[in-house]
Amino acid sequence: TAQGLRDRRMRLSLQIARKFFDLQDMLGFDKASKTIEWLFAKSKKAIKEVTLKHPQMKNNFRNREEKNESIMSECEVESTIENVYGEKEKAQKE
Repeated sequence: TAQGLRDRRMRLSLQIARKFFDLQDMLGFDKASKTIEWLFAKSKKAIKEVTLKHPQMKNNFRNREEKNESIMSECEVESTIENVYGEKEKAQKE
């Protein structure tokens, strides 16, 4: 955020959680942050295209990217999955 780093969580739909964790398994990563980092690296061109359309966000993204490279903090991705019986299961990988 603009105020600095803070603990943030992201809820993933069942469909996206499955895709994300399948990708993480295929890549052989043991931490969600490594998968996110890989996704950012692979989507760098698309991110640059978006920042050209929104110049005010360009500096924010660049500053965060530089901070993240120097700080290298680990984040947790947690998703709550509701199974067919309506019971909630936690799928948590780090």
